[in-house]
Amino acid sequence: MNKKSMNIVNCGDKICASLECNGRRLSSVNGSGFSSIDAVKRALLDMAGHYMGMAVITVRNCTQGWRDVTALAAMRPRVEAAQASSAALPRTGAQYLIPWAS
Repeated sequence: MNKKSMNIVNCGDKICASLECNGRRLSSVNGSGFSSIDAVKRALLDMAGHYMGMAVITVRNCTQGWRDVTALAAMRPRVEAAQASSAALPRTGAQYLIPWAS
């Protein structure tokens, strides 16, 4: 069975949806007027802004009685080449201090 064809959203359906990442709710929607499940997910992502890690999107159609749970991973931003090369090089001309040894 095609999962997308089972979860149909009509404009008059009451939708309760949330996006959670690392146990924190980043955005939630309660209402109607959505044309599709993708529109609901897009609204949640737009409200959540930038986040890193694994997120869970839960969409519940209260009118029709179904729920859709989707996992979504956000990649960490790429490290700039200049930052990566300077961080990898050891420091020269300075002494490292050990706080508990002084």
